[in-house]
This record gives sequence, structure tokens and C-alpha cells, in this order.
Amino acid sequence: MDRHAVIFGYYHDEPVAFYVMVPDLNQIIRKFNGKMNLLNKLRLMAGLKIFKKCNQLIGLIFGVVPEHQGKGVESALVVRFEEEIFSGRVKYTNLEMNWIGDFNQGMIKLVEQIGGTIYKTHATYRYLFDPAQKFERAKKTL
Repeated sequence: MDRHAVIFGYYHDEPVAFYVMVPDLNQIIRKFNGKMNLLNKLRLMAGLKIFKKCNQLIGLIFGVVPEHQGKGVESALVVRFEEEIFSGRVKYTNLEMNWIGDFNQGMIKLVEQIGGTIYKTHATYRYLFDPAQKFERAKKTL
């Protein structure tokens, strides 16, 4: 974990939002052929600490409590992260925001607003074990 890649949003000293990103270690470990022996552990540490080969973050979790959704908190978290990037304290040049569902129009819009490119959207499927149950698709959020 990188402490600059975890961002919390507060409102009146109460946490209302968070954004957790992790370094994309696949940039380093893809050549390990699935083996994490002592040599590869050393190669991983060298890649992270000495050669700084990891320049991409993966955005894993992004959340805002429902009372504060749609009020710009999402954008504020992204702007705060931009400040970290431009401060020089963070060595990353790419950010991949994963797992944005097709129903989450708010996040799709946010990615477009910050100049991101959407190259995949996750579709959500459900199988009803009881066909007598009524199914309603989740509503698309703003």
C-alpha cells in the first residue's frame, strides 16, 4: 500500500467518503511465471524500492455515504488525488479505475469528466434460483 493512494473525505469531522488504490504489481510480477520464490520476492522488492518500475495504480474501492452522493464529494476526492500526483510525492503516471458497473452512471460520468477513457464496462447478471420470484434490475444511479 502507498499512503498517498488512500484518500478519505470528511464532513464536519465525520468520514463520508473514501477512495482506495493499490499499486499495479502485475507490472513487476508478470515475468515470475506464477512462482513467488525467494529470488522473485527479491526481484519484487527491487522493482518497487530501487527501480521504481510500478507507475500505475488500480482504483479498487470508491464509496460515498448515500446522504452525500451527488454533491460533488466524488469529484473532490479525485481533485485531492490530483493534488497528490502534481505535488511530486507520488510516482504514478497512470490510474485504472476498476469494476465500474454498467448501472453506475455516476462513476462513468466522473471518469469522463476527469478526462479518462472507458475501455470496459462490467455487466451485472443475476440468476434467480426461484423463477417465481419477481426480478427488477438495479436502477441506474446518477
